[in-house]
Amino acid sequence: MDDQPEYEVGFQKPPKHTQWKPGQSGNPNGRPKKIKDFDKLIDIELSKELRITEGGHQVTLTKREVIIKTLINDALKGDLRAMKMVLPFIVQHHAVEGFVPNAADQEALNQLIKQFGSIEATQTQETENE
Repeated sequence: MDDQPEYEVGFQKPPKHTQWKPGQSGNPNGRPKKIKDFDKLIDIELSKELRITEGGHQVTLTKREVIIKTLINDALKGDLRAMKMVLPFIVQHHAVEGFVPNAADQEALNQLIKQFGSIEATQTQETENE
């Protein structure tokens, strides 16, 4: 029996057992379909993860989370554009708790009103005298 294959194996001549069988595809799943929906593309991109250093250690966050953290941090630093974007969201979602003054707060407010009233009275007297 001869150990040589039926034909010569070499450049652009792969062994028969590694060749595609008739009717067999080299790419069974096919090419992925292209996404044309802009909203879907944005969602896919914002869902990708990034590794960032936060507080001295590495954290994995989605791009969406990184944008939100950056926006809130900018608002805390005093960036007015960031504040204009964050504050309506806070108010809409009731993240700001209502302030209910206690007795000490009410007393401090009454003293301020008395002081402001006396200042206002002196200012009106001065304008009448002129």
